[in-house]
Amino acid sequence: MHHSFRAALAGLFITLATVPLLVACQPQEGRVNLNADEKFVISKGTWDYYQKYLQAVDGGARGAFVVSEDGYYATYTYCRAAQACYQNINYSAEALKDCISDGYKCVVFAKDSDIVVDYAVAE
Repeated sequence: MHHSFRAALAGLFITLATVPLLVACQPQEGRVNLNADEKFVISKGTWDYYQKYLQAVDGGARGAFVVSEDGYYATYTYCRAAQACYQNINYSAEALKDCISDGYKCVVFAKDSDIVVDYAVAE
């Protein structure tokens, strides 16, 4: 995986540039609007990448983790020093902008360290 970083706001606000997470099998047909009994399915690679995001927001940092509709691509934004972060920053919107700029349609998977969708990890 290739990681690249873009610093802004005096080095406190870090955006992890997109890292496509692909696996050998074909992705499922992703949908943002799921039925009440459906779960948002993400790849194992995306789940592993989410664990790296959790390390970044450990200790009260603020951020958002977004996943493509098919569950195989993810990116995130965060501020590593929660007390020094601007309260008016919408981390979800920033992460979604990065996703869109890379040609994907994404959904917010987590805000800070809280997962906000009902999900399952593909086997």
